[in-house]
Amino acid sequence: MSDNHKLLNNPHKTAAGYAHEIKNPITAVRGLLQLLANPDLPALKRSLYTEIAIEELDRANGLLYEMVHNNPPANRQETTNMKEAITKTTLLFEQAIQSKNLQLETFFAGNFNVQIPKQQLAQVLANILKNAIEASRANGRITISAYTERQFGIISIKDNGPGIPPEALDMLFTPYFTTKRTGTGLGLSICQSIIHEANGQITVHSELDAGTEFIVKLPIC
Repeated sequence: MSDNHKLLNNPHKTAAGYAHEIKNPITAVRGLLQLLANPDLPALKRSLYTEIAIEELDRANGLLYEMVHNNPPANRQETTNMKEAITKTTLLFEQAIQSKNLQLETFFAGNFNVQIPKQQLAQVLANILKNAIEASRANGRITISAYTERQFGIISIKDNGPGIPPEALDMLFTPYFTTKRTGTGLGLSICQSIIHEANGQITVHSELDAGTEFIVKLPIC
C-alpha cells in the first residue's frame, strides 16, 4: 500500500497524525493546570481535574508508544458510555470555554453505550469540541446533544460561529485541508477515519453566519 493511500485511509496511524493527536491531551492538561492554580478551587473539582490530567498524560504516552514502536492497537470490540465520554471532554476544555465566556449546553436523551474504544471516542470528541470553541465568537454558545436513533447513538456538537464556506465543506475531511491559518488539516480526517473503523458515520452541516453542526453516528450496544 502506498504512503498516500495509507494517509487517506488511516491518517491517525501516520507520524503526522500521531503528532497532531498527542498535542490535544498536552493542550488539555495545560488548561487543567491553569484551573488547578486557582487557590479557591473546591477540593472535589481539584481531585477531578487532577485525575483527568493524569488520564490525558497516559493517553499521550500511549500514543507516543504506538508511534515509536509502530504498534497501533488492533480494532477491538469495546464499548464506551456516551454520557461519561462527553462529560469528560467538556471538563478538558473548561478553561478554554471560560476564557471565551462561552455558554455550553448539554442534553442527554438517556444513558447508553456505543461500540468504540474509550480512547478513540475521546480523540474524536476532543477534535470536534476544540474546533467548535475556536470557531465560536466570544460570548457564543455551543450545544452538545446525545440521543439514540434506531440502532445508533448520535452525538451532535453545534456552535453558533461564522460557519464554513460552501466550497470548503466538500474538502473538510481531506487530510491536510484546513480553513485555519495555523491548522494542520488532520483533525477532522482523523475523526472520520476513527469513526469509519467503528462502523459509524460523521457528517457536517454549516450555514454562513449561523454556525456549524457535526453529527457523529455510532452503533449502540
